Amino acid sequence: MSSVELAEITSQHLPAPVPYAMLMPDNALELPMCVLLLGGGGTREALFDLQPLFDKWWSDGLVLPMRIATPTPGLDYYMEEPRGTVRWDSFVLSDFVPHIRSQFGFTHCAITGISAGGYGALKIAFATPGAFDAVAVMQPMLEPGLRECDVQPRNRLHHAAGGPPQLVGPQRDATLWESNNPAIRAREHCQEIKARDLAIYIDAADNDFLNAHDGAEFLHRMLWEQDISHEYRLMRGADHGGLSMRPRLAAMFSWLSSVWDRPAIDLAAEQNATEWLQSGMQGRPPAGVTTTEAFIQFLRSRLAPVRSQAAQLDPSTNRRFGLL
Repeated sequence: MSSVELAEITSQHLPAPVPYAMLMPDNALELPMCVLLLGGGGTREALFDLQPLFDKWWSDGLVLPMRIATPTPGLDYYMEEPRGTVRWDSFVLSDFVPHIRSQFGFTHCAITGISAGGYGALKIAFATPGAFDAVAVMQPMLEPGLRECDVQPRNRLHHAAGGPPQLVGPQRDATLWESNNPAIRAREHCQEIKARDLAIYIDAADNDFLNAHDGAEFLHRMLWEQDISHEYRLMRGADHGGLSMRPRLAAMFSWLSSVWDRPAIDLAAEQNATEWLQSGMQGRPPAGVTTTEAFIQFLRSRLAPVRSQAAQLDPSTNRRFGLL
């Protein structure tokens, strides 16, 4: 079982104290921390609704035990307005994460988000790749484009739900929108994101009534173009909410768990595979040989001359992703 604690934190970066909740497994010692940003209108009380789900996932071993911290965002849309009074990037990085670290002393931290919270999580993580081990988002409320004028009416439907008018609405500040745009931030911080090996997970619904999947697909293509490793899932038949939410949420946190809890290398299996490969693959292959690191490194070494020759004609051969 677990517990939920309620508190609040004041900050020079926001005009009012921010209520937040902390979901913690019982008998927890040193655990990784996950900052979970909710969608517009969400409140910290959402952790009470999620608590039974996490209790079951932890009990079943589907999700790694972790502490989850969730602030109440109001309708700020996690905006960072450098000359204004609402600066969510600054709050999360300079106040909220240090505050909960001082309480619980974690070494691993991820940021996750749903809908507008997914937008917030991505833009914060991309701007500061060294602050988190991973960013994982579900149906992030993204708009496709690198310029405000590129965003079409089909991708402005969520504006009707409200938000800061300088960021969401017909009179928004194009410069502010671009400075908060996750795709632009990913491009600007591309080299550091790769150097830090930031783990990235994006889930989109292919029947999203807000058409948020357009923005997720745009970001996916931007990350591909920038050769940034990421996991992208376009969920068939899913919507911006509804019955698909629970299994998708479980999948997202299971993925996050795999970032922190990677399977241990089977040294005996690696040795058996190495000996078999060095023998010229004589006799019956060891069980599970194709799942070993020794086997994949053997295949890579065999292909290396071919890749090298291809790279002389096409330098993109040495990228992770091809230029499509």
